Amino acid sequence: MIKIAVDGPSGAGKSSLAKAVAAKMNIVYVDTGALYRSIGLYIRRKDISPDDTATVINELPNISLDLRFENGEQHVMLCDEDVNGLIRTPEISMYASKVSAIPEVRAFLLDTQRSIAKTNDVIMDGRDIGTVIFPDADVKIFLTASIEARAKRRYEELKEKGIETTVEDVLNDMKTRDENDSTRSVAPAVAAKDAIILDNSDLTVEQTIDEAIRIINENTHKTTEQTRFYRHFYNFFHRIFKFCMHLRTTGYENVPEYNGCVVCANHVGLLDVLAISACFPRERRLRYLAKAELFKIPLLKTLIIALGACKLDRGGSDIGAIKKSVSLIKSGELVAVFPQGTRQKGKNPAETPIKSGAGMIAYHAKAPMLPVCVKMKKQKYLLFFRRVDIIIGKPIPYSELGFEKGGGAEYKAATEKVYAEICKLGGFTADISDCEDKSAE
Repeated sequence: MIKIAVDGPSGAGKSSLAKAVAAKMNIVYVDTGALYRSIGLYIRRKDISPDDTATVINELPNISLDLRFENGEQHVMLCDEDVNGLIRTPEISMYASKVSAIPEVRAFLLDTQRSIAKTNDVIMDGRDIGTVIFPDADVKIFLTASIEARAKRRYEELKEKGIETTVEDVLNDMKTRDENDSTRSVAPAVAAKDAIILDNSDLTVEQTIDEAIRIINENTHKTTEQTRFYRHFYNFFHRIFKFCMHLRTTGYENVPEYNGCVVCANHVGLLDVLAISACFPRERRLRYLAKAELFKIPLLKTLIIALGACKLDRGGSDIGAIKKSVSLIKSGELVAVFPQGTRQKGKNPAETPIKSGAGMIAYHAKAPMLPVCVKMKKQKYLLFFRRVDIIIGKPIPYSELGFEKGGGAEYKAATEKVYAEICKLGGFTADISDCEDKSAE
């Protein structure tokens, strides 16, 4: 799982940034500040002073907090009440700052925050995400700005919500909160030693988002020796291969820019993997499952490993390959799978049997599926110098794949859905609903 921490002072725009990055990179956004604000709201409703530490601690067992995600948006449920619209006032902000300094409150929320990251790629914003909550985060960003810029932004935000205040009042509240947050003895709001400082005083919202995504990509996709080999190979091979095979690409813009997914294609010939790879951006290296027999050939083994292949035992259910594929996708990579399993040269793709492995991988990776159609002009003798069309369809979101509890029937249905799109892209017609499914379930 990828963990991204966004820390910084009040009003720097942490929540807005984290939400935007989560939407662009298709990861879960967790607003930790909302959790503390909810406790602050609870204490305020109970008419308890946030400075009365003992009473606040005694109330914790009575507080029920839950996070729900609807249409990509986080909703905080306080004792089964959605309080998203009630926790952004200056008064509740001050309560949140006070209660967040209590060690027992932080311990109360720690398990909630960490449990979400165990099963999702997440981006969290707060005051101590990179120092306390996720000291092992893959990327730590400390977002800051001048206090004047932050006060002006917060004032405009409150004004839009119909909350009456002044810039001076917001500035004074922010100075007080900055002092409380940065000097408290428990989890002070300071940048982690390995955090990347992002000052957005003079940046627009769009510029801040772009800079954050650049930082994340640079720190989650480190260049290894194997990826360097791939880049050199791609530069050499790309143009030559496209010329020799008369490659033509349609739908290039449908390749996900950041996120991992299951790339599903029909299997026409030996060079399908290379042909498809040549039509994808160099930065989006295709990882693919290759049959175990290929890894027994010394020179070929070295080459295909460097190009990103994962060994697959086609004789049965290879749990290791499935887990590896899921791990790669969750880390943001593209894994290519041929639902037909083996090459079906000269056959109508819509009339060939398919297997369910692609659906299984998509389910466990919680990832979309990208249909890719390979259309090769028939030519009896020449392997090269024939026209090949690579048609890339629109990704099918995970939410549209029909998964509920998983299992063979759902894997098969999801694979059939993406395979029907492949056939549609190529203009192949046949009823594939009765296709044989021989994969291990």
